[in-house]
Amino acid sequence: MLIRSILVFIVFAGILQPVHSQVDAKASAEALQKTAALKADSIPWKWKTDWGLGFSTVQLNNWTGGGQDAVSIRLLFLGSLDYANPTFAWDNDLELGYSILKQGSQAFRKADDRIYFSSRASLRQSDHFRYTGFAEFRTQFYIGSNYDVIDSTTGEFLKISNIMAPGYLSGALGMEYLPVPELQVLVAPLSTRSTFVGDDDIVQSGITSNNGVYGLAPGVRSRTDIGAVLNVALDWDFVENVKWKGRFNAFMPYETPDLWVLTFENAFLMKVNSWLNVTWLTDVFYNDRVPVLRDDGTTGPATQIRNQLVIAINWSIANF
Repeated sequence: MLIRSILVFIVFAGILQPVHSQVDAKASAEALQKTAALKADSIPWKWKTDWGLGFSTVQLNNWTGGGQDAVSIRLLFLGSLDYANPTFAWDNDLELGYSILKQGSQAFRKADDRIYFSSRASLRQSDHFRYTGFAEFRTQFYIGSNYDVIDSTTGEFLKISNIMAPGYLSGALGMEYLPVPELQVLVAPLSTRSTFVGDDDIVQSGITSNNGVYGLAPGVRSRTDIGAVLNVALDWDFVENVKWKGRFNAFMPYETPDLWVLTFENAFLMKVNSWLNVTWLTDVFYNDRVPVLRDDGTTGPATQIRNQLVIAINWSIANF
């Protein structure tokens, strides 16, 4: 009887030991996650960098459907530096992107070019409201051309943009509403928006056409408007491994309240694995002062849209 009891005890111990070990392992993992989260929350300064290299190609051989061989390359850098304590937060974001495209026998042409920096300092007023100062800057790295027009002076494609041509600098002071952690809504009754054109050739083209460039009068290199702004920022993981990052900005100048400037930028990031992402980018821009050549052949203000699909290898480095 004693021997039987010992054997039964050994069997039950053998059965319960793995279960007990699994429970302990799960509890330990949860404790480690909580510790890591607390440690991350205790870091006042947080920084993160994302590097991306995208590539796509189309190669045709005896393809009856028509088309051209094509190659595109895209480089992307995203950086953030944030500070937070119970009453104050300071968020800084930098976005750098450049892509080139080659079709058929054409030389490589620029497809995307952006430099974007934003800084947002906030003083907590309550759980969902805070006083906020916001600034952002936009320009590009290199010359942009109209590939449908040849400049009669140089014999090359017409230059229409360059670094700081245009450049945009905006600032705002107002109240920010945070209904959920993923969404920030800033309403600022005091805001400025400055436009700069620092390229002599582009300024001269505005004088020649007598239309100016980028909403500036002919021969004018800069303009600053004072007005009100609505700024919305979204960073939402709406399904597993898919993130929606959006920026919407609406500026109304007090001097000419009927001439709005609207910007809506969206990035849908789909994570395939730890190093491969698929990203859909959509940029929408409208400025009542900037005339563009419309699809019907007329010239005037119009909504400008740019879409990109990027498959990229990504690396991320962060201190949290």
